[in-house]
Amino acid sequence: MASTTDWDAYLLALLAGLIYAAGAIAGKKALELGCGQVRAVILSNLILSLCFIPHLFLSSGWPSLRELGIGAGLGSIFLLAQALLFRALRAGDASMVSPLMGVKSILVAFFLVVLGFSDSPIPPATWWAAGLTAIAVALIGWPARHGGFTNLKGIGLALASAASFSLLDSMVPHFSHQTDPVRMLFCIFGSLGVLSILLIPWKEEALFRRSEPGDNWVWTSGVLIALQAVLMSTAIACYRVPTEVNVVYSSRGFWTILLVAWLGKKLALSEGSVSQWTKVRRFAGCLLLGICILLIA
Repeated sequence: MASTTDWDAYLLALLAGLIYAAGAIAGKKALELGCGQVRAVILSNLILSLCFIPHLFLSSGWPSLRELGIGAGLGSIFLLAQALLFRALRAGDASMVSPLMGVKSILVAFFLVVLGFSDSPIPPATWWAAGLTAIAVALIGWPARHGGFTNLKGIGLALASAASFSLLDSMVPHFSHQTDPVRMLFCIFGSLGVLSILLIPWKEEALFRRSEPGDNWVWTSGVLIALQAVLMSTAIACYRVPTEVNVVYSSRGFWTILLVAWLGKKLALSEGSVSQWTKVRRFAGCLLLGICILLIA
C-alpha cells in the first residue's frame, strides 16, 4: 500500500499530466502558426529554469563542484529530451505524441535495472508489457494522417524523447538522495537554463516577440510545460517512486486525446479534423498502453 507521502507524489504527477496535455496542445498550435522550434525550446527551458532559482535559497547549503557537474549532465539530458519532444510535436499530432510518451514508465523500469539502481531483475510482467507496448504504439501511430514518412518520423522522435526522459527520471532519484534533493534540482535546471542560452544564436525569430499570432501560444506552452516539469521533477526527486510516478503521469496521453477531441476544431488545429476512426484507434492504443503500464506498477 502506498504511503501518505507517496500519494503526494502521485497527486503531483496526475496534475502534471493534465497541465502537460494543455501545454502540448498550445505548443502544437504555436508550431502550426509558424513559431520556431528552437525558440519554443529555449523559452520553455528558460521559464522552467527561473522557477528553480528559489531552490538555491531553500537548500541547506551551496552546491559543490560535484553537484554542479552532475546537475550539468542531467540538465543536458533534459535539454535533449525537450528538443526531441518539440521536434515530435512538429512532425506529428499532439494526440499521437503525448500517448506515445507513456512508454516512459516501462523504460524507467528498464533503466533502473540496467544502471544498477535497482537490486531486482526485470520481472516477466515487464517483458510482457514491452511486447504489448509495440502493439499500442502501432495503434496510436498508424496509419499516418500526413503520410507514412511523416508519421514514422513523429513516432521515432516521440519514442526517442520518451527514452531520454526515462533515462533522466531513473537517474534523478539516485543522485538527488545522495545530497539535498532541493539543491540538486537547482543544479539540474540551473544548468538547463545556461545550456538553453547557448542555443540563442540558432533561434528562428526574436526570442521575446509578442506581435505574431503564434506568440501567445508559444508563451502559454512554455509556461504550462515549465509548470508541469516543476511538479514532475519534485515528485521524482523528493520521492523514491519514479516508476509509480510515471505510471500516474502517463495519464497525459488520455488528457491530450480528450482535449483534442473537445477543442481541436475550435482551436483550428490540423489534427482537429482527423477521422473518428483515428481518434478511436489512438484512444484504444492509449488504453492498451495504460494496461502495459499497470503491469509494471
